[in-house]
Amino acid sequence: MKPSTGDPQAVPATVRARVPVTLSRVRDRSAELITFHHLPDPGEHFAIVVPVGPQETEAPLVRLHSECLTGDVLGSARCDCGPQLDEALSHIGDHGGAVLYLRQEGRGIGLYNKLDTYVLQSQDYDTFAANRMIGRGDDERDYTAAAAMLHVLGLTRIRLLTNNPDKVRELRAHGIEITGVVPTGVHLTSENARYLSAKAELGGHTLALLQEVAA
Repeated sequence: MKPSTGDPQAVPATVRARVPVTLSRVRDRSAELITFHHLPDPGEHFAIVVPVGPQETEAPLVRLHSECLTGDVLGSARCDCGPQLDEALSHIGDHGGAVLYLRQEGRGIGLYNKLDTYVLQSQDYDTFAANRMIGRGDDERDYTAAAAMLHVLGLTRIRLLTNNPDKVRELRAHGIEITGVVPTGVHLTSENARYLSAKAELGGHTLALLQEVAA
């Protein structure tokens, strides 16, 4: 994990645009795609926001989702990113809240580097060892921009949908009150079993892994 790049509350981040859309992956509900000016890093991060209904009494549900082109768009079975995104969109469709889509492909190392690590993973190296073998960190993501986005959106008291304790720690350090942590499902396949095991055993993710690999 990279060190934080600044105090998001001191950064003059603002909303650039709010674009209303109807999204089939959000239960055909109307949502806003929100872009930003002056975030702490140059990534074109955006938020998908669904209004919280009057019947909801808990803090809004928020998911920080790091971009994964191979999983989110192409449906790769080598990770659980696509199913996690679908799960998060389904939850905010039901309850309202936000998914922050963060342009941090490959835990921050970029798409080409991530595909290079896939070659090493095919040679039986785990996802973290593969990163180190190409000279990158285990996890180079930073959530300062995410915290800035939440401050701009007024989402400073939230429930966080995650299995990653780093996200909880960083957001709290940047002034976000997390009233509850909602775990994501375990989207286990025969192809991603070792990847998920590495996230749990080496990355500290709170995954209750199944004992048998899905057929």
